[in-house]
Amino acid sequence: MELARREDDLLSRYLAGFVALAGDRRTGCLLAATVRGIIGAESLVCARIAAFSPSAGRGSA
Repeated sequence: MELARREDDLLSRYLAGFVALAGDRRTGCLLAATVRGIIGAESLVCARIAAFSPSAGRGSA
């Protein structure tokens, strides 16, 4: 999953504080890439679940 430019900017700003705590550039890059991967994978999993969920098409209960 690719993030839109706006989403990428928001995520980068959010992660900036955590990346600064990482200590060095390599660890900061690893942290940022890991979070991006988790977000991308979770979105894919959620999309798969929603595609086959019988209640996904219903309105709120």
